[in-house]
Amino acid sequence: MKKVGWIGTGNMGKRMSRRLMNAGYELHICDKIKANTDPLVADGAILEPTAAELAKKVDCIFCMIPNGAILKDVIYGKDGAVKTIDKHTIVVDMSTIDPKSSSEVNAKLDEVGVSFLRATVTGSIAFAEEGTLGIMASGDKKTYETMLPLLKILGNRQTYVGTHEEARYMKIIINMMVGTTMQMLAESLVVGEKVGVDWNTMIDLIADSAAASPIIKFKVDALKQRDFSAMATSKFMEKDMNIALDIAKESELCLPITAVSRQFYTAMRANSLGDVDYSGVVLVNEKLNGLKNSYTAK
Repeated sequence: MKKVGWIGTGNMGKRMSRRLMNAGYELHICDKIKANTDPLVADGAILEPTAAELAKKVDCIFCMIPNGAILKDVIYGKDGAVKTIDKHTIVVDMSTIDPKSSSEVNAKLDEVGVSFLRATVTGSIAFAEEGTLGIMASGDKKTYETMLPLLKILGNRQTYVGTHEEARYMKIIINMMVGTTMQMLAESLVVGEKVGVDWNTMIDLIADSAAASPIIKFKVDALKQRDFSAMATSKFMEKDMNIALDIAKESELCLPITAVSRQFYTAMRANSLGDVDYSGVVLVNEKLNGLKNSYTAK
């Protein structure tokens, strides 16, 4: 494979697609937001106006987009890839979307004989830039093996998890844990704030305790500085929690901690904090408890 298509060059996609371009692949990109595509085009990427135009010219297509509705549109909408795609082209979607939409996309691609690999990721923009994402893939095993050399450019850990939507479920399972962990941390921090424990000391001691998960340790410096610049936005965490609760409804599962945590990410969006990092959930916890804070949304 020499020619790679990439649909969705936002915060994650632009960093991931750049790694493929830097590795020597001819990169064709498609994104409606000019600010997303301009830096890549300046460095040699080829801009395509639609997914259909892109699909004519590449050996494989990667997608990194916000939700299932957009994925369905770029694959089989008015100017979708299926209009022109060759049956030998492979589509790899790395987005975090609901399993139902993923299954629908798979069915449409299957109708035209195109292989569809779900390849969800763990890690935020820093990991995308460094090529240290974890990648969980599901779909046809031979398709996974074909795409593995490219996946190794994007991440340093790849795991094949099954033939259907397993990668989608794994991504949501992990994000459930990340989202609830950050809400748990926020509640703990407001207790310390309320009783007068020094902010930096409190964060250091939590990070050095048995309660510290890797995600808490990763957030130490940003929390100390109260820097909530988005590595992953709270509105996308809310979306993922909503997907988890939709799965719970369909599967008749009770997920009370996820349900409560989701409300705090919804509260972030309601308080104009949807575009800040999900660790900023501490801000709405402080507000709820009458604590002053030193952060103003930009």
